Amino acid sequence: MSKIIGVDASSISGISGLGTASGGVDPVPATTDSGIVVCPIDSNTYGPYSSAELRDYVNKTHMYQISSATGVVKLIDEFYAWGYLLSNGNFYIGGWGNGLYMGLSLTDANNAINNGGTYLALTNVSKVEPHNNGFIVIKTDGTLWWSGGIGSYLNTSGTGTASTYSNYGFTQVGTDTDWIDIKCYRNSPYSMLAIKGSTGSQYLYMCGQNQYYGTGLGINSGSTFQFTRVKSNSTTNLSESFSEIAVSAGECLAITEDGKLFSWGRNYRKTLGDGTATSKQYATQVGTDTDWSKCWIQSNGAFALKTDGTMHMSTSLTGWRIEPSTSGTFTQIGSDTDYQDIRLFNQIANNVGYTVFAKKNGSWYVSASTLSTGWHGSSESKAATTEGSWVSINDYLVANDITGTIDDILCYTNSVSNVYPQIMFALS
Repeated sequence: MSKIIGVDASSISGISGLGTASGGVDPVPATTDSGIVVCPIDSNTYGPYSSAELRDYVNKTHMYQISSATGVVKLIDEFYAWGYLLSNGNFYIGGWGNGLYMGLSLTDANNAINNGGTYLALTNVSKVEPHNNGFIVIKTDGTLWWSGGIGSYLNTSGTGTASTYSNYGFTQVGTDTDWIDIKCYRNSPYSMLAIKGSTGSQYLYMCGQNQYYGTGLGINSGSTFQFTRVKSNSTTNLSESFSEIAVSAGECLAITEDGKLFSWGRNYRKTLGDGTATSKQYATQVGTDTDWSKCWIQSNGAFALKTDGTMHMSTSLTGWRIEPSTSGTFTQIGSDTDYQDIRLFNQIANNVGYTVFAKKNGSWYVSASTLSTGWHGSSESKAATTEGSWVSINDYLVANDITGTIDDILCYTNSVSNVYPQIMFALS
């Protein structure tokens, strides 16, 4: 429902100074310091949102508020749906199509599609990821659940049920209660990487397509449809205990509880940090350092954070605008020691695959891609930054009179043909 500075304008046919579309009113830039705001530049009028939420959204260089939810710890999108996880463990979902896969009841799915908005799907959720036809979550009791069609990753033996479909709700995967973390790549080659076990024995498990050795089992064809222990060689399960994981299109990173960095899978853009472009069949340690704390990966580049707050990158490509002179080894980005987190664009679509956000000393920054117009996040577009530099996200938010603290950022596209990524912010 369109609103003008908090006033319901859905029944007003026109207002001087504002354009109209299909009898509605163009939403003005968001003026808020809390909730979820979005700038779907170049977006269609659906996906992952309902058309009811975007049908009047004509000025696509402005943000507007799509939800008043606060306490958001993660924003998430699936091709046909989007949602957010709150700090209290409540997981909300909305969307525009494939309602049976959303993880909502039939009534709530139809309401989301026809009327917009998000609806409570699950409680007591600790982790959530999108797969190619729904969501997969870990609850606070250590159980694993999925919605939609999960047949690209698991068969019936893998789910522990008679089906690989969970329509209009979530179904538990097996009966285990020791799932710790999970990451999922939702495009081909479909794969999931999980941590399972207990402190000191938190082992890595994978399922999905084996292409590029991405499942860490030494296999380069077919699929592994059950969660299987990642291997260190052809006969040995990897025995290290892990705390952090990352997965992309066949590329994987993981960090042990004692700070070692491991990698395996596709390496054609030297993202695995071993200085080569050769795929790795099994998980092996990167270097000898034992002070790694977090990791992220996508096909164009891999990032890893150290305990001293420095960020390191491995790639063979130029275009990220922040990359050091790296030849496929993890090399420090600049000299800053205040990195806390990053968000990578979650699909490779034209050059927007180089977009990266970084949280430094409590504030978020963006380093624009090589696109001549840079990143679009507000009524302004910024030129691409020079190598090694960052632009404060506040520069964009202030242009829209938004003053809230950023709790999370989602950078996505609903189509691989989109020129620019869409941006979503959770504010408090």
